[in-house]
Amino acid sequence: MRSQTRKAIALELNLLLMLGAVSVPPATGQEPEAPEEITADRLAKVASEMQKEVEILRALKFKHPVKVDFCTEEELRGFIKADRPTEEDGWGKRARSEASMKMVGLIPHDGGPTGAFEEAMTNYVPALYDHHTQTVLLVKRPATEGGIVFDREMLAHELTHALDHQYFDSMFAERSTSDAEFVGRAVFEGSAIVVQTRYDRKVKRSGQSDPVDDLRRMERRMEQGRILFEAPMHALAPFISLFPCGSAFLVSGSAPPSAGSTGPPDVNDAMRIAATHLPRSSEQILHPEKYWQHEKRDEPVVVNDEDVEKLLAFDGLRVVHTDTFGELRCGILTSAEDRMLNPMAMRKPGYWTNTGAAGWGGDRFFLLATKGDKEEVKPKSENLRGLWLTMWDTSKDRDEFIDEYEKHRVLPSRAALGLGRLGVVFFLNFDEVQRETLGKHLQTTPPSFTRDGIPWSFGDAASP
Repeated sequence: MRSQTRKAIALELNLLLMLGAVSVPPATGQEPEAPEEITADRLAKVASEMQKEVEILRALKFKHPVKVDFCTEEELRGFIKADRPTEEDGWGKRARSEASMKMVGLIPHDGGPTGAFEEAMTNYVPALYDHHTQTVLLVKRPATEGGIVFDREMLAHELTHALDHQYFDSMFAERSTSDAEFVGRAVFEGSAIVVQTRYDRKVKRSGQSDPVDDLRRMERRMEQGRILFEAPMHALAPFISLFPCGSAFLVSGSAPPSAGSTGPPDVNDAMRIAATHLPRSSEQILHPEKYWQHEKRDEPVVVNDEDVEKLLAFDGLRVVHTDTFGELRCGILTSAEDRMLNPMAMRKPGYWTNTGAAGWGGDRFFLLATKGDKEEVKPKSENLRGLWLTMWDTSKDRDEFIDEYEKHRVLPSRAALGLGRLGVVFFLNFDEVQRETLGKHLQTTPPSFTRDGIPWSFGDAASP
């Protein structure tokens, strides 16, 4: 038990490093006094000071001041729930998305990520930016105050969101797939992490931090670490990965400091480019050179959904939901379900992919119901089927994914069929007759595919 405790503490401390935590302050021999409650007047003063700090650290001016206020944990819970669409009939977009993820093995069949995610985030999130009201909200937690420096760090992060919103409001547009949602959020969170990290380093260099305040900050970060490690991996991996992957992506696209400058690279141009021409896949976030370097630019293969729907109609099936999972989630599927986070390693984007997922070329998942089912009524789970088309850069990449996916996700209803040398389609919950019929259709009259607007084929390993 003692060794497990030590391991847990070490993991949490490592996580703090990933999030830009402070070093452990020297022992004072005394228990720190309870932190002074932050009043509304004090918050307003600190927020005004931090807006100036963010402008300096980001080298960009706010177009107008940002409102900053408090919120309670209950109000935070409401914000988290409100961010997910209400589905009175139980068969809206969220329910269909969860059904799709259960079918491929991204989340367990006996539960979805929603409850676990909401509970973890309610306990974890120290502050948030409400883009509807353009207000930064600091969550009041009297029992776990992190000290004024911690609050300033959180304000630096959230105020950067507000700053980016003033210049790049397109970042809040709704995304059509899980992978596109990850991309948008990674760019947005990455920008805030860059500024937060710069502020943390500035505080450390100043040598003016209070050891007692540092201790409070460390304790709060350890509490955050505990919350993350107790939450299910499937619920939080796409969230936790946003911060290191997004910040590394933007830094990779930033211009180096000018000659003689001692400052950090400017991320404004990188943010402007990425916000205007959003990366088209998590592959480009995980491998920044596939976005920033023209000669290595790697756009995803896209399938014509209408062609697939026509093929399915022959077998009495209709599409009720579509999604693209991307390299990030393929990396989750080709990792052990009980995989523990390695906080030191997960600071780098390469941690979030692997041999099984590398070489991803594109994918498209179709959640299917029979034409006899009423569209507004949720079908029985046993009547749902899944068709997952995946495309790969080489036949080796494809075969590695097949092997690792089968190794790490045992799905009795799954069957795989290779398409040419660069593709594989997974049938989920299909009976043998229907699977063979549809498989022949896919091989003889495949849907059309494009890559960056150019026709793409499964059959030729040298296809565009």
